[in-house]
Amino acid sequence: ALNAVLVGFAYAQDPKGPFGFVAKVDADGLFNPTLKAVLIQSVLRDLPAALAGIAAGDSVLEVDGFPVAGAKASAMAGRMKKKPGESVTLRLARNDGKTYAVTLVAVPLQP
Repeated sequence: ALNAVLVGFAYAQDPKGPFGFVAKVDADGLFNPTLKAVLIQSVLRDLPAALAGIAAGDSVLEVDGFPVAGAKASAMAGRMKKKPGESVTLRLARNDGKTYAVTLVAVPLQP
């Protein structure tokens, strides 16, 4: 099982990137793994993820209406790659099981 920050997600989830969060990915497989879970590892303040209330420890359940669990990593990474001004809608769960949805608008890459 792969339990690391998914390289394919690096652009969308680098804290200096357009959404301001890094996710830890749990997946099975090597070349195009199947996702089991995506957990928010860190959030950079003053960027879209923090402003929307996303917190470290939250689980990403859906990206633009597509379930994370069982999805191919390459397909999910493609859904997360957005240009500045484009948006993505995430459904997430807190540690207590409460779910919520946010729409994040990508910002230019930070230096």
